Amino acid sequence: MMKNLFFYAALLAAIVTNGQTADRFPMRLKVATYNVGHFNQGAPGGYPGGQNPKAELFRWRKWIGEQSLDIFSMNEWNSNFDKDSTLNATDALLKPYYNNIYFGDRHKWIYNGIATNYSLTNIRMNYSWGDYYALIGDLKIGNKIITIISTHIPWQKDAHPSALAGLIKELRKYEYFICFGDMNAANTEQQKFQEAGFNIANGGNMGWFCTAPTSRTLGKTDINIDNIITSKNIKIMHVTAPFTGLNDDDHLPLIADLVITW
Repeated sequence: MMKNLFFYAALLAAIVTNGQTADRFPMRLKVATYNVGHFNQGAPGGYPGGQNPKAELFRWRKWIGEQSLDIFSMNEWNSNFDKDSTLNATDALLKPYYNNIYFGDRHKWIYNGIATNYSLTNIRMNYSWGDYYALIGDLKIGNKIITIISTHIPWQKDAHPSALAGLIKELRKYEYFICFGDMNAANTEQQKFQEAGFNIANGGNMGWFCTAPTSRTLGKTDINIDNIITSKNIKIMHVTAPFTGLNDDDHLPLIADLVITW
């Protein structure tokens, strides 16, 4: 009897160990990219003064907790939730859920971050133009590295094409990657990621998802501008871009389930 117990214990340990490596089983992640618009519908500085920032902060924190995301990528973060700088956004919104929070350089308009309970190493930044950059980190799973990227591509006409081309060139370096961000890209430009051999959440197998609803209301065509891009060995499923009641005049989040195949 005791020998059988030792046998099953050893077998269970082997299964658990193998499940933590990149050798056998697919790995599932729930992820999202969200341009939070400085908590002020795209205007810098934080939630407007004169209103009830604590009530609004609670709504944001509740929404983030409800998503139960493994990796949460953010654009246009704001260090302080409110314009009066009384509430620290990272402490109040992210730290209740995530042990590891990484930010790039803070600029007036551009501020990228990644929140996760996985540990990322080799944190670095790659600037494309002006204040626009990609925040990059490595997630080690067994003997494999999954590169995690939070980027913001410039919309300015003299910078956008080269920044987009530069991102595609950067992504080609990695065997496994997940790239999140506001691409400020038209549909035909988003499809360039597919043409490069990558998978995309927005414009991929599940179609297009508007993440700029006000632009759609104004009759603009570039409305599916946020995306999650992965290497071909990472499958994308269950894509949504829900209204949240938080930043709907500016951006909607793009949420997806990913399956990493080895």
